[in-house]
Amino acid sequence: SSGINAEYGGKKAKRKFLEKCAAPKEWIGFDGMPTKMDTPYTMRAKDLKMTYESLEKRYLTREERLDILLQLKLTVKEHDCKLTKDIVELIDREADLLMRGTKEKNLEGLRQRISSLFLQYIKTPLFNAEAANLLRVPEDPSSLRKNIYYCRGCGNYLPSTDFELTTNARSIGRCRKCKNLDSEGRLREDFSRYRSLLQSIRSAEEAYNDGSKIIFLLTEADLRYLAENIWGAQSVLSQWEDTYDLTLVRWNRRQEWSPWNCVLLTNEEARAHSKLTKPEEAYGPVFTQKIKYRHILGKQYFSSMPKLADYMSKNLTSINMPLPSNAEKVMYGGRKKEAEKVSLPPLTEAK
Repeated sequence: SSGINAEYGGKKAKRKFLEKCAAPKEWIGFDGMPTKMDTPYTMRAKDLKMTYESLEKRYLTREERLDILLQLKLTVKEHDCKLTKDIVELIDREADLLMRGTKEKNLEGLRQRISSLFLQYIKTPLFNAEAANLLRVPEDPSSLRKNIYYCRGCGNYLPSTDFELTTNARSIGRCRKCKNLDSEGRLREDFSRYRSLLQSIRSAEEAYNDGSKIIFLLTEADLRYLAENIWGAQSVLSQWEDTYDLTLVRWNRRQEWSPWNCVLLTNEEARAHSKLTKPEEAYGPVFTQKIKYRHILGKQYFSSMPKLADYMSKNLTSINMPLPSNAEKVMYGGRKKEAEKVSLPPLTEAK
């Protein structure tokens, strides 16, 4: 008897809560008559109440139950969080069991879980704004401020889970959403630079009029990887890092431009380099090996791309450039006497 009374009391409390959420706003007008008005929040609460009541109905046909589950799924999928994902998973599970002809009594536990989670969904102010006016406030208001931080980007107070916090961080900074937005904006700015660089390289290759094709197979993202990951985003001669002053030109001007026949230089250095007929002799063996090493890296990376693999297999021979030990020492900070004696000649000396 006590169990039945408790169950009835629980259902009565749920129904009362749903009715209060869906009740229209009421006040006494200037004429002394009561006035009622539905707001977007109360209309939302009314829709949730009707969905919950449909979910609690018994003795439905399979098609009617599936229609209710579909309506519930569309309702909760408006928000993406763990609670809604759990509800959708349970809905899909019941729909699958219904299609398999599972008996009603074997679905009672599953349906009760769906109803409980959906009621929790209705009681969440984020999904049902009217619920905020009916939920109890914690006895200690300071508990509302735990793990809540201010985002300097969007100006909102958000839970700690929305921030990238580290053990040695001295300030909170911006939330993940603001950081991602800033990152996306910077990526668009960077790609705009590489888009113009790609166009300038293509124009230069067209001027050679020697059938150059590889540069027309690459995208802005490919060019960015080549400049930043292979060449370190700086001039190989002067270490100048302003990308707007840098360009990728042919290393050997007698061969078409490719990731394994290019060099990253400033615009001024590139004009001087384009006058060289034998760059290996002009720069010396140690510097040349540095360039060749980057050419190997470029070919290893871009040869795995399907759009270049077929072209390379038909038109190009493999590059076999072993890295001498003295050049390797220089590239990685070695101090061999042979490397210390090498001095790079100025570009203007070679004709």
